[in-house]
Amino acid sequence: MKLTFYGAAGEVTGSKTLIEAGGRRILLDCGLIQGEGSDLRNRAPWAFDPKSIDAVIVTHAHLDHIGLLPRLVKDGYGGPVFATEPTREISHIMWEDEAKVRDEDTEAGIEPLFGQEEIDATYRLLRGANYGESVRVAPGFDVVFRDAGHVLGSAFVEMRVDGLTLVGSGDIGNDRVPILRDTEPMAEADAVILESTYGNRTHDGSEAGREDLLRRALIQTAERKAVLMIPAFSLERTQEILYELNGLVEGGAVPKMPIFLDSPLATSLLPIFKSHPECFDEQAKVLRAMGDDFFSFPGLKITHNYRNSLAIDKVKSPKVIIAGSGMMSDGRIMRHLGRYLQDSNNLLLVIGFQGQGTIGRQIVDGAEAVMIDGHTVPVRAEVRQIESFSAHGDRDKLLHWLKSSGRTPGHVFLNHGEPEAAESLAEGVRQTGEAGQVDVAMEGKEYEF
Repeated sequence: MKLTFYGAAGEVTGSKTLIEAGGRRILLDCGLIQGEGSDLRNRAPWAFDPKSIDAVIVTHAHLDHIGLLPRLVKDGYGGPVFATEPTREISHIMWEDEAKVRDEDTEAGIEPLFGQEEIDATYRLLRGANYGESVRVAPGFDVVFRDAGHVLGSAFVEMRVDGLTLVGSGDIGNDRVPILRDTEPMAEADAVILESTYGNRTHDGSEAGREDLLRRALIQTAERKAVLMIPAFSLERTQEILYELNGLVEGGAVPKMPIFLDSPLATSLLPIFKSHPECFDEQAKVLRAMGDDFFSFPGLKITHNYRNSLAIDKVKSPKVIIAGSGMMSDGRIMRHLGRYLQDSNNLLLVIGFQGQGTIGRQIVDGAEAVMIDGHTVPVRAEVRQIESFSAHGDRDKLLHWLKSSGRTPGHVFLNHGEPEAAESLAEGVRQTGEAGQVDVAMEGKEYEF
């Protein structure tokens, strides 16, 4: 079996791994590169012929894992794309939103990466699967999707061919996050492709601590008559924040104030969440059975158009604004940052990973000012991070998951992490003896086992 990493090697975004075995060529994920300078890289020629791929397997519906699939189809791929059923449903919405974001390319006379025609064509290729179901994606090549606990529909995949088992982790979820079940144990495997987003970090705080940090931020926002900005990924993080806010508001634990969900993408995903309670953890299932819609509570105001978004400015503080993008690289959060980031009375709550080259990364690294829409905006608002909201497992979680099968894999390949994170996790795997051999994946390098 041969593996070649064409993305997410030495960085977090752009997952694309070519698997060659049994005379078949299978692509695991096909994601967008995100961050500074990403547009040119996403337009670069393919390192392989799209027509030569027999099947594509998708781990989950974040754009850094599915964002280039319509371009793959545009450039000649016409085979099946396998994913869990929630991922299949979410993908179409994610692609359409990305196409809207890139409409400015068309206005500037630049050919877009893909359009509605490619989105619809790609969606028709998607095949939904259930967790635990064995799916034959190509002759002699079988796949089982297991719950990764990362986002709705996320999976790590067990791939079996020629008597070998390869596990692709996709993104492994954090423990004790709201709504979703915890990550399933890993199957026995000959080799594992393991993400390393937080391979050099341990998340601070427990479930109770996460809720308390959010509660305190809300109370202080009310006391200061301030604006609390929460940049959030539209898929999963926003829904988790709504879940936590629902408990705090309905429990009377925080002062009353307007809470704006200013994210069309997150709003459009809510019905899909509600239609897949089989993915919920026990607590979420109990609340649902009691008739508690944890995506709706007193004070929540959802903006349905850009005019509604602009109207937030006229609402007196205190107020809370939840908006994308989570890395503060685009989306409606940018306008709110431009307006409120320079006021030292306000709060910015960072609850997710901030990739290299993003404004979010600049802010958490202590930048005194950032460029937003061509204007220099001073960073005077108080910046806080709640790492326990992360949808990615930390170093301890990844090492624990790796040994959960009870059998040491012969080979572990680390991807989906910045160099220092991947190298740190590699050292951890070596020290614990959880693999016969460990490699930090390199872009374009072919590995064989």
